[in-house]
Amino acid sequence: MLVRREFAEQILADLIAEGYSGTKLLDEFKTRQAKIRPAIEALLEDAREVALGKGEYSTYDDVFGPED
Repeated sequence: MLVRREFAEQILADLIAEGYSGTKLLDEFKTRQAKIRPAIEALLEDAREVALGKGEYSTYDDVFGPED
């Protein structure tokens, strides 16, 4: 699965940059990878609520500020 592979590569790159190696690298990789699906499901649920007019949302300007 392309999406899962993409996240795996990003997670591994981050962990290596953070200095993980060996067994600790594998353990932390499994921990972080397990958090991906619940995070995406929560994001999709939030988006669904906003689309139905039931959730709060932020605009581009709310997040990044107005353009100069």
